[in-house]
Amino acid sequence: MENNSNKMTVNVFEIKTGLTTYNNCEYIRITDEKYNLLVMLDYTPIIGELNGNVDIMYNGKEIHYKNIKASYMNSNNVFNLMIQGEKEK
Repeated sequence: MENNSNKMTVNVFEIKTGLTTYNNCEYIRITDEKYNLLVMLDYTPIIGELNGNVDIMYNGKEIHYKNIKASYMNSNNVFNLMIQGEKEK
């Protein structure tokens, strides 16, 4: 899926709630135990795993996913977050 607007699209896949899509996102902040990452418009394609938090700036408010274990991929201003469960301790 390609996004042609001036903002990003975020797809969050979760077992409990299924697919949630956020359009017109400004940024995604990933806070892992080992690194911090701020993904913005036209950011380089990336793929990774995290044990931590994800914050999504969406329509002027932040959506928080706290203490999660997840995989993510960013390409063509579409960010996919696949939540596997709670953060490993």
